[in-house]
Amino acid sequence: MDRRDIDEAVRDLRELGLLSTEHTGSERPESEWPNSEQPEPERPDSDQPLVPHPVDFARVKVLNPLQRDLNRKQALVDELRGDLDELELHSPLSQQSRCTLEIVSELADVRRLITGFAEECCDEALASQPGGAREEEVLADSMDRTTRLLERGVTMRTLYQHTARFSPTTLAYVDLVTPLGAQVRTLASGFPRCIIFDRKVGILPLVDGSKGAVIVRDPQILAFVSDAFDRAWTTASALTSDDGRADRAAATSEIQHAIISLLTQGESDKRIAQVVGISLRNCQRHISHIMKSIGARNRLHAGYLLSKEPFNGH
Repeated sequence: MDRRDIDEAVRDLRELGLLSTEHTGSERPESEWPNSEQPEPERPDSDQPLVPHPVDFARVKVLNPLQRDLNRKQALVDELRGDLDELELHSPLSQQSRCTLEIVSELADVRRLITGFAEECCDEALASQPGGAREEEVLADSMDRTTRLLERGVTMRTLYQHTARFSPTTLAYVDLVTPLGAQVRTLASGFPRCIIFDRKVGILPLVDGSKGAVIVRDPQILAFVSDAFDRAWTTASALTSDDGRADRAAATSEIQHAIISLLTQGESDKRIAQVVGISLRNCQRHISHIMKSIGARNRLHAGYLLSKEPFNGH
């Protein structure tokens, strides 16, 4: 090693307490000096003899002070975290932010909350139920709640998907609630699932697709969702129990065009079925019919043909 490398090595080792200048028996090695008593280290280029020390000396001189400093900082962090948690408990702003969103994981609890919110609703109820035909059990469960709400004069608007037009159970439900003042419309691709009461509290689905829900009280979020609902409502078609063949044919055409749009975007059969609210098997049957009608050999060919000439349903 040249002199420069030696000097650097000596300096590093001295800083770690692994080297010190030679001392007499009455002297203590540097690593044993209290911090206030440690003498200034000699220059590394000094010709004084150097004494090596065990690695434990480095732990005493370097690691222990660092560990003490780290412990002090950790204690400060813990103290500050406790103070901030205590402050949050008494802060009106924090209480408001905690109350704007609430996760409810159990379906039974969600249904009880919906019933309670409906009883408190005074002016308007908005609901979107995508997924096509409604289950008979779900409609029966909501019938009493819906009837009481409408009898109080609350405006109720509900959005379904076009596929609900082909469900006798759903049409029977519509036949019962529309005379009471309920309004029902349908869309081809539907609108995200939601229920909003008086634009003050809303129930939205969880992103993981589970049966739970998130209860929303934030006025900004509710205003955004309600406005989007109103826009979708203006483009939807009214649903009545006496829809004729022409209405169902128009709905089928819109469903097919929604499938075509998703098909040309490269969406999977499963995703297309979810968006338009039909079963995977029915979705695949529609796609097969569309491809056969236009003479497509595969999905890529179908996309090319559909870009050249719109599908007319025949």
